Amino acid sequence: MIRAVIFDMDGVMIDSEVLYRRACTEIVLEHGGRISTELFEKQMGLKMEETQRVVVEVAGLPMTPEIFGREYIRKFLSIARKELRPNPGLIELLDFLSSRVLLGIASSTERAVVLELVDQIGAREFFNAIVGGDEIGPSKPDPSIYLRAAQLLGVLPEECIVIEDSPNGIESGTSARMKVLAVRHEENRNLDLSAAYRVFENLHEVMSYLENSLVR
Repeated sequence: MIRAVIFDMDGVMIDSEVLYRRACTEIVLEHGGRISTELFEKQMGLKMEETQRVVVEVAGLPMTPEIFGREYIRKFLSIARKELRPNPGLIELLDFLSSRVLLGIASSTERAVVLELVDQIGAREFFNAIVGGDEIGPSKPDPSIYLRAAQLLGVLPEECIVIEDSPNGIESGTSARMKVLAVRHEENRNLDLSAAYRVFENLHEVMSYLENSLVR
């Protein structure tokens, strides 16, 4: 029996990946670094402290990961506050699910940023538990963040569905013994999501699947 659905945030709930890419690109170019496909693909599903280390190394930036991280978040939030919107179908999906199951977020992004972004798209009221990457030691693909979300929701891992968009996230949810649904978008089009239980093109398809799975 499914009692909870736990969402990854970036890429799944909001089209933040493209905004992170813009923020990262602007900073890397400002400091004479190198832009590459590897630079962006390696970031997906990582906590900020790991992301900033990866970017500095892959782009060859002349700064510490910590300095890059502060610039990165500041630049991203300045863009997001003007342009961020919920992904198509998200609010309808949350509205459908909220009367049937408990809802959680398990995001590698820092909790304070998660809360700001979820508030901005008007979705905080739907969630019973929110876990940020800075609240958990090991990051995805370790299952800890999903296990913590299930604990806060008061459900067993086997009673959870996870909605993810990255290989690390899929492995994290699967290792937590949860059923993982993956969502495609432009930023993960070339990534291998085949480890998920099912892969969907958008949240509308996810809703159609869950309508059949959850309605009794």
